[in-house]
Amino acid sequence: MSLFDKLFRSKNPADPYQTEAQFEANLARQVSMTRQGVAQLREYEGRELRLEFFFYTNNPANAEALNSQLVQLGYESQSGESASEPGLFVTSGWTTPIRMDEATVIDWIETMCRLGYANNAEFDSNRRRTPVGTRPSERK
Repeated sequence: MSLFDKLFRSKNPADPYQTEAQFEANLARQVSMTRQGVAQLREYEGRELRLEFFFYTNNPANAEALNSQLVQLGYESQSGESASEPGLFVTSGWTTPIRMDEATVIDWIETMCRLGYANNAEFDSNRRRTPVGTRPSERK
């Protein structure tokens, strides 16, 4: 999510956090960033690693509902208000191990984007601006 997006998104919990057009743009951006980072994925191809995820919304109930769904998937997840941005709620955590290949990771990214949109939240797999966030201890 860009600084521009953060500044101009509604903080009103009754408002949608992202439009359908913003969802489609985010989905395309997330998939594109993963495809661009496929060289990094190849280093771990065939292994199963946990991926880090982030979702943003303007409604604490949406963040909590999303958190519950992620926990049901077996993911480590937590949600709460952003420490740096009042009125922004973050759901973040780690997946169960996922096979590291381009098709599997892109399928996961698309699923997470859709799950976020269904919960009035935006998915961000690249908060640290790397193709995918994996646990350093698992990369060895």
